[in-house]
Amino acid sequence: MQGKVKWFSEENGYGYIVGDDGNDYHFNIREVQGANLPCNGDTVNYKDGLGKKGPRATSIVITAKSPVRGKSSSNNRPDDRATCSHCGKMMVPRIIVSHGRPQYSMCPFCGRTYKNFGRCYIATAVYGDCYAPEVIALRRFRDETLAQTAVGRVFIRFYYRVSPPLAALLSRQRALAAFVRLFLNILVRRNS
Repeated sequence: MQGKVKWFSEENGYGYIVGDDGNDYHFNIREVQGANLPCNGDTVNYKDGLGKKGPRATSIVITAKSPVRGKSSSNNRPDDRATCSHCGKMMVPRIIVSHGRPQYSMCPFCGRTYKNFGRCYIATAVYGDCYAPEVIALRRFRDETLAQTAVGRVFIRFYYRVSPPLAALLSRQRALAAFVRLFLNILVRRNS
């Protein structure tokens, strides 16, 4: 597989690669082949696998160096870290995995949830799988559109309060789930 180094810490000896498939892959310095260490933005080839922390990259080979290199230019590198909405610190979220699937990411400083991957109750009940493409598109809508406004965040909190019983009903009533799917499909198409 091919991807780019999203973030690498020479001090800690690990980092993340964003694959061409859009997934983040954790890697350790021991997996880098050759004498050079990767830098943010380097293009790499790797083998994908599943580790204790989720998707993992192994046998990493640097194929193209990022234009911005070295310690002297570290201030010019783009900062790919996220800001925790709870403690306000810049961080690389830690991904928490259960049964080989990412469930949520958390701030390594305060330990609070940064992003929840598994909570999409009604869409999961309607589409039958929490990793269906439609469910992923609806999560992206939640994270990239709704979560960016105060009204959207209030709606998200309300949704997670009322949706578990609705999802249970939709799981039992397949005809009702098919009807709800028609409306969700419209939302998916508008945000794809």
